[in-house]
Amino acid sequence: MEIVYKTEISKILKGLGKELDISRTQYEEVVKSYETVGNWLADETSPLKEFSPKIIPQGSFMLGTLIKPICEDGDIDVDLVCRLNRKPDSWSQRDLKQSIGNRLKEHGTYDYMLMEYDDKEYYEEGGRRCWTLKYADAAGYHMDILPSFADEGLTILLEKSFGTGSGLDTDNLAMRITDREKNGYNTDRDVENWLKSNPFGYAKWFFEKALLSSERIFSLKESVDPIRVFESEKLPLQRVVQLLKRHRDIMFSSEKFDSENKPISIIITTLASRAYDKSENIIDAYTNIVMKMRGLIEERENPETGKLEKWVANPVNMPSEDNAGENFADKWSFVKQKEDYFYLWLDKLEEDLKILRNSQGVGLQNISESMSDMYGKTVTNKAFANYGKVSTMERNVGRRKMATETGFLGAVGSKVLEHNFEGKDGK
Repeated sequence: MEIVYKTEISKILKGLGKELDISRTQYEEVVKSYETVGNWLADETSPLKEFSPKIIPQGSFMLGTLIKPICEDGDIDVDLVCRLNRKPDSWSQRDLKQSIGNRLKEHGTYDYMLMEYDDKEYYEEGGRRCWTLKYADAAGYHMDILPSFADEGLTILLEKSFGTGSGLDTDNLAMRITDREKNGYNTDRDVENWLKSNPFGYAKWFFEKALLSSERIFSLKESVDPIRVFESEKLPLQRVVQLLKRHRDIMFSSEKFDSENKPISIIITTLASRAYDKSENIIDAYTNIVMKMRGLIEERENPETGKLEKWVANPVNMPSEDNAGENFADKWSFVKQKEDYFYLWLDKLEEDLKILRNSQGVGLQNISESMSDMYGKTVTNKAFANYGKVSTMERNVGRRKMATETGFLGAVGSKVLEHNFEGKDGK
């Protein structure tokens, strides 16, 4: 690709990524909502107060890769952890989960949100792992609250600052969670036997991959602080993950697919992070990631079944003598459509990106139409409109010139004369 084309297409992709972000207002509403939930759980009147309950964001909200739903009335899924740093010795997983659920039900609004599902078992027991609060349609989001246990040492580690390659053991950031489908859910009181989860270790791993300079100091606390500041600027890897997720959502919005089996975000994020080569230019980062993703899917023998499986390893839950490690693609082996859909999506992604890379000289209108098919018409139109506004401003101060071969506005080429978009005769 010509330098001018690469630079300008990256600007458009960056702008498109910004259009995929939820608004500052909605972001702040989400933060305010989960702060309020946290305050209720830890209130002076709460039976949980002595266990220091804390609500902490996890998942795409924590990683900065959250995207808008395709439909205007779609819901944003906000993943949260409710961490207790102590518990009575007599508590099983169910006891811990019920203690959080019962406190939520003592609040009239949260009780109503749980009853909204019109499912007696769900109201009494919650989901497999989480309690889900469904906010009003106008709010446009719901919160999945994962009950968990981790001692006070986790808080100390989260407040530490560290740089890339600091060598901090991510296993120290793990916590124990509740899971209704695991043996011992009702009876096992030993947290060492509970399911281990490590969203904060994953965040550390992700940001080490995403950071452009090893000299930059990064505090994990910045990404898991319950009172997070809205960030309009993102790292290239964050933007690429957003673009990948949006491309997936658009493709699997078609009625010919079962959207329940579309590629899951954790696989997309993990493969993209492994493939990222620290490129600062988004189109380079995007291209390199897509070219490498297919080759990063391993094939391993599952020690429990003895069969070969496609494997996307959890980078912070590595195998040991008594643990095969976590495979994010574990469901592929018994839901074949999940694997098939992933490779269909990857085929389409490679094809679309090739079109984008080879669209020099075809004109902005054609590029816009191609991107609309990939990412949706509304966000694409907004991204191109904003790109046009910036281009006009830079042209007006003489900073934009027309590249003779590509037709793109850039820093080199012939100076562009002012025009009014009304034709030669002003008609």
